[in-house]
Amino acid sequence: MANEKFGLGHFLNLTPVISLISQALLLLLLSCGKPPVVWQRTLDTGTDEQAVGLLCASDQLIVIGNQGKEETGRCVWLVQRLDLKGNRLGRQTIAEGRLNVLRDGCLDQDNNLLLAGWTSVYDTIICLIVKLAPDRRTLWKKGLVLGRAAWANGICVVDSNIAVCGGVESDFGTDIFVCLLNPSGRTLWSRNYHFNESGEGWKVKADQNGNLIVIARSSSAQDIMLMRLKPNGDTFWTRRYDSGGKDEPDGLAVDQFGNIVAVGTARASDSVRCVILEYAADGGVVRKVAYGENTQAEGRGIWITEKGDIFICGTLLTPKGRQLLVFEYVPGAVSIWERQIGAGKDADAKAVLFADDVFLVGDVLNQTQDIAVFRLAWQANSNRP
Repeated sequence: MANEKFGLGHFLNLTPVISLISQALLLLLLSCGKPPVVWQRTLDTGTDEQAVGLLCASDQLIVIGNQGKEETGRCVWLVQRLDLKGNRLGRQTIAEGRLNVLRDGCLDQDNNLLLAGWTSVYDTIICLIVKLAPDRRTLWKKGLVLGRAAWANGICVVDSNIAVCGGVESDFGTDIFVCLLNPSGRTLWSRNYHFNESGEGWKVKADQNGNLIVIARSSSAQDIMLMRLKPNGDTFWTRRYDSGGKDEPDGLAVDQFGNIVAVGTARASDSVRCVILEYAADGGVVRKVAYGENTQAEGRGIWITEKGDIFICGTLLTPKGRQLLVFEYVPGAVSIWERQIGAGKDADAKAVLFADDVFLVGDVLNQTQDIAVFRLAWQANSNRP
């Protein structure tokens, strides 16, 4: 595995991809022209909710998350649907055991919803994958019992098949696992990957040739790892990113040319940076950058449009608290489309997508922790709302 290590001093000098909009300019933007926030919806079921992802099926938004708290031992998967105007279309929950934690979701070519996470059944943690039809019917559920415990963190579609990544606990620690299922949920292959340290797969994506890209976290070294796998699970290459501190993976995307863009958070000393890592299909480094010159931020989700426009969301850490952050990523640009949103007492962005405008989902703290969904006006090549 190639090891790319950066000390703190080097890390803090990473090329900034964007400079923060000054407070005065932001106030000006908010006071003229079309409002930057087209609409906002808070999804509150009366208890704590945590956003996981945001998907778009034709004219419908699908917000996926968890209802309840993992810490209390009671939690169910939560699926909420909105139209593009923010009107609520319905809600459903999914549970197998008492404790159920959703980690990721995606849509297949027929707009079936695929969900991945884990459930605790008789004190055993098992990987759980669920397939829902557009009319919300459950088509199938599949549990994977691997090692002492197994859980899914990421899921994606590979042609008509389904790839899942996560972690499996054995006598030797925690391994990254990746499996491929057919459309009916039958396992085609399953692999464990061990790199002389504990780790778990975090997100998985497929390129146009059916190869898989996995972003993973190293539990012991606290680094970000990337893997490119052949369609049968054999390894093309692996890469490691180490800022010298604690690095956390999150969003992953593959563009139309097979280039890989990953988003994460690097924590070194008193610095918290949103980092963006770009690799070519052959594993060559294209770029490693951080958001802002000295901006404290956490990297979360990423969305690449069919035209190649890249949107990234995260959480901005300010003296007044945590704010939602979303921006268009253009390497080398110093002034591009960007929004910072203060919502509730505390806020944490989770996912972003583009469908004519930019849609953002995150957690906000009110009387309980709720899910907030935003539609943000977007105009190409402009900072103007």
